[in-house]
Amino acid sequence: MNIYVISEADELWTPVADYVETCSWDACARMAAFMRANKFNDWERVFVAKENGIIMGFCALVQSNWFPEYNPLLKWLFVDEKYRGQRLSQKLIEAAAEYAKQLAYDKIFLTTWHKGLYEKYGFEKICEKEVRDGYFEAVYSLDII
Repeated sequence: MNIYVISEADELWTPVADYVETCSWDACARMAAFMRANKFNDWERVFVAKENGIIMGFCALVQSNWFPEYNPLLKWLFVDEKYRGQRLSQKLIEAAAEYAKQLAYDKIFLTTWHKGLYEKYGFEKICEKEVRDGYFEAVYSLDII
């Protein structure tokens, strides 16, 4: 299994967007729409776990528009149901963290309503923020230095 770090210029971009669009998680449709509309900035990337031509999971490292103090933001972490239990989430997070280090960041952040999921990867809850219309998500940080 390999982790690919891709941008809009990469030949994997469209096939990955096609895959993302078909995933079972409702947030995947938003990510696919962002990919198709080329809404990723110059340093933002998608991380793809792939083996033998099969996409197993993905995530993105992006700029937080809602909370600029929490950058870079890990978003859309998803592992296909068939490949869960193989620590792919951890490998994707590690790849995103390594890329963030190359950009001179010392932390990565994420927002989620999941409790107890990201702590096992070293994330610490730092606060809760309203993301829209009374809907709150926890903000987590991970030291990467």
